[in-house]
Amino acid sequence: MENKPLEYYIPKAWVITLFVFYSVIILAGGTVLLYIFNKLGESCTYEKIRMYTFFVSILSSAMLTAVRYSQRLYKACIDGRVFFTGENKAIVIGNIMYFLFRPIYAVAFAVIFVVCLLGGLLFIMNGMDFVINERIVYLAAIISAFIGYSIGNVLDSFEYISKDKLNKII
Repeated sequence: MENKPLEYYIPKAWVITLFVFYSVIILAGGTVLLYIFNKLGESCTYEKIRMYTFFVSILSSAMLTAVRYSQRLYKACIDGRVFFTGENKAIVIGNIMYFLFRPIYAVAFAVIFVVCLLGGLLFIMNGMDFVINERIVYLAAIISAFIGYSIGNVLDSFEYISKDKLNKII
């Protein structure tokens, strides 16, 4: 089956708003990320590293989602697949929410990833003395960025896996 490029029905004001929204996420997120990475050079406690890990994960996933979906939106605009009028208001609202919620989904998955990562380390080490240092922050940033960039694929994979497992149970 061939994937047909999607057509979007979004009012012109919302298209501009989405581009501004994504630009703010990228610029503000990048600024805060640079600040956090600059702070990592200082001596950090376990609590600060854990907090930085969550913040970096959230920011990097939101930033890369903003990069990906602003790219998707401007390519659709260039290709003439964005229509500024739509008779069916439900389709218009769905198209706006599609672009608006993607960073939120990416952040949710990034937080789940960090919880699993830190929880897994605690489980594996089973109370043994181990050191969580700034490397965990960099690891979280990299993996969360991949999650953010490919959030559409992540959502599709979870849907497929959950349906497959549910059908095996039923």
